[in-house]
Amino acid sequence: MATVNTTALTPIAMPGVQTRLTDQEEQEVLRVLRNANSLAIGPTGGIENNALESDFTQFTGCADSVAVNSCTSALELSAILTGLAPGDEVIMPAHTYVASAVPFARHGVTIRWADIDAETRVVSAETISPLVSDRTKAVVVVHLYGLPADMDPIMALAAKHGFKVVEDCAQAPGALYKDRRVGSIGDFGSFSFQTHKNMQTLGEGGMLTVQNMEHGVQARRMRWMGNWTFDGKREKDWVPSGCNLVEPIPGQWPVNYCMGEPNAAVGRMMLGRLDAINAQRRHQATRFMNGLSDYPELHFQHVPESCQHAYHLMAARYDGQQYGRQRDDLMTLIREKYQLTCIVQYWPLNRAELFQKFGFSSADIPESNRFYDNMISFPWWSDMPDDLIDEMAARTRNALDDMRA
Repeated sequence: MATVNTTALTPIAMPGVQTRLTDQEEQEVLRVLRNANSLAIGPTGGIENNALESDFTQFTGCADSVAVNSCTSALELSAILTGLAPGDEVIMPAHTYVASAVPFARHGVTIRWADIDAETRVVSAETISPLVSDRTKAVVVVHLYGLPADMDPIMALAAKHGFKVVEDCAQAPGALYKDRRVGSIGDFGSFSFQTHKNMQTLGEGGMLTVQNMEHGVQARRMRWMGNWTFDGKREKDWVPSGCNLVEPIPGQWPVNYCMGEPNAAVGRMMLGRLDAINAQRRHQATRFMNGLSDYPELHFQHVPESCQHAYHLMAARYDGQQYGRQRDDLMTLIREKYQLTCIVQYWPLNRAELFQKFGFSSADIPESNRFYDNMISFPWWSDMPDDLIDEMAARTRNALDDMRA
């Protein structure tokens, strides 16, 4: 086994942008900036927004798609469209990004934290089922790290108990479950096009997918402060006003969750190459994991045959007990000696001050705790060259050898 020369290593760290724009995509931004009649949408959308929504609907196979300014906004709309009220219960994993939970918590519901499967590290019907009660209104299924959860048993559970299923697809755009795109299986899907994601729309952006067309109409009425068209033909288009203001959903005030036109134009082009982006990331993942196959103390996410992973992140669990080592020993060594800036992600939300302050500290989630307390996430982005993947694997092997010594 070759030993890495640690005297002059170039640091490898997670970048601020996971997928860079191509020259063609940059030109598309300029085209819209120079030629668009407006850079914002109107009551019925905008040319670029409408085109992105149409393409996204076709891509995912959902009934309708609504472009918004973030995945958080898509989740907010899902919570509103679900009709949540104080006293309702919502089940979701504690091991996830904070935005999965806050949109639901703000409605005064009780959050019940589901554990993750030990091998796939996402929720399952088995981890959700014990938490279901007659007050369960929704389940948020997070396809974390880019791996789809096992959706069919979850949907069967929803049909049996009558709750809605919200897919948090922020990290899994384009991922497949039994040849179906995530975001087209549950009642609602939410996607992130933020700068750290597999596809991006100039820093921020998101998409809501729905299976009920009326939900799409309601979401559009919500997303731009209730601005909407007047019903029927008017004799003068300025009477009584150029635009109507409507109650988007009974009892709901509207919001401002709009995506800009340049963002949507870039998103449409990047969507066209999303499958290629994800295929490259799967190649990277396979190469990296194969380079560490002789180190069983590093456990990567199990991918069922029914799923196609999007590999938004490259996370593993380190089990160094047989060597008298802990995750933090590896983290210290791999960062300081081998200049590989690994990180730890997604502190279980029940352990965070924010959720404890609101009374959501109770959780029976042993697998979530086991994974989080031993997890390590490697630098990761689109289009990593093979030699960089090999270098990263070599540094990791050397660090693990040191841990074994």
